[in-house]
Amino acid sequence: MAQLRYPLKNIGINDDYLKIEIVEYIPPGLSQSGSGFALGTTDQAIRNNKKLLETIILPIPQNISDSNSTSWGENSLDAVSGGLMSGAQEVIKSGTPLQTGLNAVKGALDKIGGAVTDATGQNAASATFAGLAVQQLISGELNINQLVSRATGAVVNQNVELLFGGTTIRTPFQFSYDLIPRSKPESDMVKKIIRLFKQNMTASKGSAESTGGGFFIKSPNVFLLSYMSGGKEHPFLHRFKPCALVNMGVNYTASGTYATYSDATPVHLQLSLAFQELSIVYAEDYNQGEGELGVGY
Repeated sequence: MAQLRYPLKNIGINDDYLKIEIVEYIPPGLSQSGSGFALGTTDQAIRNNKKLLETIILPIPQNISDSNSTSWGENSLDAVSGGLMSGAQEVIKSGTPLQTGLNAVKGALDKIGGAVTDATGQNAASATFAGLAVQQLISGELNINQLVSRATGAVVNQNVELLFGGTTIRTPFQFSYDLIPRSKPESDMVKKIIRLFKQNMTASKGSAESTGGGFFIKSPNVFLLSYMSGGKEHPFLHRFKPCALVNMGVNYTASGTYATYSDATPVHLQLSLAFQELSIVYAEDYNQGEGELGVGY
């Protein structure tokens, strides 16, 4: 399978470049990976059954960056609710749920009693229960903390913490290339590369036999990106999970004016690509495979 490349120059042993492999998309499926409960990922499915369709070689991008983020968010829990939740956990674990439940409720009430022994605590408690009574009467929404603050100048300690909220897919990787064909073969190569990106990022209707007579459409092909140095992976720069080409733009008048060669090829084009990974990056990925190289993902 011949590689497509721009520009049409031989790659030296010290040259750095971006290798983009187009592979067939393989869904992750519904089965669990290994003996754990985690489901298999698209990354695993594609790398275990890689079906290479095309390879494109482009110059190393001018803007190389990565951005990793994790979802964290504020969460609050007042002491009484926390005590009741803790008691509920003890009830679930206990072999004597009735007695344990009574003890848990008594413990929570004892804490409330201790908190209302001074004047501020008593005023706060009376404002809280009065607010709850009014809320029941009018079936409206009341902020108990606002009532307590208005009555006493204090609020219930909400014990705010920043808690882990889940994983996120990394933001798309953006690449921009100025394409200036210098010969007829290079012009043809630029045209092929643009067509390949367009065709492989697009969903397919497929044949009637393979897609239920047009009832389904098939997922687009996906892309494996690698920063290369000579014939090896770059020893420093970050790695990629398998990516979808989520956005592509071509400016055929990149110099700000319409100009073509004699065969109608534009003299200056700008190609913009946005790739987004299909799978989450986990801590374990840094200890295996490509993740062990350079800065990892």
